[in-house]
Amino acid sequence: MPNSMILKGGLICDGSGSPPRHGDVRFNGGKITDISEHIPPGDALVVDVEGMIVAPGLIDFHTHVYDEMNLHSVAPADAGLRTGVSTLLDTGSAGAMNYGTFAKYVIPHAAENIYTLLNISQFGVQGHPEIPPFIGDLHDLQHLDPRPALRCIEQHPERIVGVKARLTADLADNREENERTALANALSVSRKTGLICYIHHIASGVPVGDVLKELRAGDVLTHFYHGRGDGGFAADGSPGRAMIEARDRGVLFDVGHGSGSFVWRIAEPACQGHDFWPDTISSDIHKFNLQTPVIDMPTTMSKFLYLGMKLEKVIQCVTSNPAAGMRQQHHLGLLAPGRSADITILQSVKGRHGLIDSEGVERIAKERLVPVCVFKNGKRFDCAVDYAPAVNVERRNTMSGMSQSA
Repeated sequence: MPNSMILKGGLICDGSGSPPRHGDVRFNGGKITDISEHIPPGDALVVDVEGMIVAPGLIDFHTHVYDEMNLHSVAPADAGLRTGVSTLLDTGSAGAMNYGTFAKYVIPHAAENIYTLLNISQFGVQGHPEIPPFIGDLHDLQHLDPRPALRCIEQHPERIVGVKARLTADLADNREENERTALANALSVSRKTGLICYIHHIASGVPVGDVLKELRAGDVLTHFYHGRGDGGFAADGSPGRAMIEARDRGVLFDVGHGSGSFVWRIAEPACQGHDFWPDTISSDIHKFNLQTPVIDMPTTMSKFLYLGMKLEKVIQCVTSNPAAGMRQQHHLGLLAPGRSADITILQSVKGRHGLIDSEGVERIAKERLVPVCVFKNGKRFDCAVDYAPAVNVERRNTMSGMSQSA
């Protein structure tokens, strides 16, 4: 098959959650054509990935990439392909007042796929509590009017997959009424449009049980391992009834690591003692956590390997599960013949690796996932991470050389 490429000898985690297997993946013209234990090279370009993990392109289900438009957002490139992530969900950085700029000047120019949640606040995420003057999403009720959000979704249906409300007391000037209004209006817009409702809940004046009882199958609660005292876990790490009932209804629980939303003292008993694992693993990457504690998506994934989640389940939580959460599962999140050649190569590096949570507490892990490269629609992008090993490329037969644009 001319112009085809074979990823040879890797450990294939196809995104389904099935046990990994060793084998080869061939793609041509940006499409996967074969996944087998052994594919004869023929005239294909062969990439030796023995000892590495071959996964679907990683999906970060919680990012802020509305570049240069608020204090939080990073450039898509800083959260994307260079870290092994090919698809980004921006979670409410923009609202109806400024979404058009995001759609025109950021999304179409990124090398990554970008999907979005529309913030119920008209101006989205702007301020930070520690940087004056503080502009909170929910400070003013007039900015929470659902009508502009409905118009914006109608005008930009291509990439908006849901509606976001950030329920934190200081974002609402410590007025519970404002938080409850934001929740009610986000739910209303979600129901009227058929899109998901995605709720940030941390240090909120609204009890988490009140939030969860309003969510239905496919809706999302993010930051649930935060440890700020108003979460859904008891002191022993057991999930409360509201958490269990919501999961039984099909509500999704997203990590949303961030600067203050993942702590070992909550995650360890919740996962290891009470089997309450996330549905989606995400970074909540932004300017205030890019260096630490988040760093990148593979580092966040490594924390769940440390907790005891199997590799194939970790991969599922950053591929097929978020793809389904965005309702994009028909073309994202799985390795299979006929699918786009959207593939991430990872390496598991053994040793002693410090993994820091949002409180600065460190755990020493025996392995850490690092990104090597991404093939997006068959085009190669090397990951720009200092500790990422190089991929050895071997040419076969008459073709020679391989560039990033191969």
